[in-house]
Amino acid sequence: MELNTETVTYLSAPVAEVMARRQATKLRNLMRLNSEFSIVTGLIGLIGAGRVAELFDVEQVWVIRLLAAGLIGFAGIVFAVSGMRTSRLRKWSQIVSLNDFGWVFGTVVVIALGQLSAAGALVMGTTGIVVLLFGAAQLRARARLIEAIALTQADLDEVPPVEILEFSRPSSSTAEESWPIMTNHSLYAKLALNLKAAESVTPNGPGFERTCTDSLGRTWAETCTLWEAGRRFDVNVDISDYPYPLQVVQGSWRVDPAESATSAIGMRFAIRPKPGLYGRVFVPAMHLTFTPILKRIAKGWQQAALQDTTVVPLVE
Repeated sequence: MELNTETVTYLSAPVAEVMARRQATKLRNLMRLNSEFSIVTGLIGLIGAGRVAELFDVEQVWVIRLLAAGLIGFAGIVFAVSGMRTSRLRKWSQIVSLNDFGWVFGTVVVIALGQLSAAGALVMGTTGIVVLLFGAAQLRARARLIEAIALTQADLDEVPPVEILEFSRPSSSTAEESWPIMTNHSLYAKLALNLKAAESVTPNGPGFERTCTDSLGRTWAETCTLWEAGRRFDVNVDISDYPYPLQVVQGSWRVDPAESATSAIGMRFAIRPKPGLYGRVFVPAMHLTFTPILKRIAKGWQQAALQDTTVVPLVE
């Protein structure tokens, strides 16, 4: 099902809808980690089958190669499941977890029968524990997703799916001190490792526009879709000139009073890849890089607010 991405603003949707997509994203990320672990393990077994057989005290090298090839195939299936529409994700993630538990059961049987050397038993036992943790975490994330879906009437079955990336941290600055720092676009570009510049086209306020330039000199436009002065602003990226394989990119920045600190800074992004393998592969790369980038931005904002200046040193 295709959505009208020109009018849908995912981050200003009802809280229950945003949280349901967030839970789906958490489950997708677990599936991706499972896929990555399986493919690395499979490649080790496939490339070094002879040494692995010797370590495990197994004479049939072809058995190691067969298991390794199976792991690589399993990794491909799990990665495909991670990018499915939400209704299929709920079904197939459970099947993947059951297969994980099947691997663990097989590992226990092989070790119990004494078919492996001590070193082989240790390696397989450790691998089995990791797989067990993946299976259990996926089932727990699936259960939370089902609970979250029950609280919203939204249709979450767009393909490719919309994913939510989120980051928050406490700040020792007040919301009043943080807000002007957060709405300083040139400072934002200095702190964001992927940006070279961010320039205001119109003054800050409802509907403001800015242009962003990445480290390779590629430029795109962003428009404010929500402005709550002193608290939050959202932007929608014009993807017609966007250099990355995404068909939806929306961002939200907010600062709220907090009990355990003077305030809390939050950043949330909604992304939707373009159809095809490149877009699907690009999304996990974004998840991997966004957290350190957002941590750096938040730390830089806090430094600037405390120093009461927009000239801040590079964040370590």
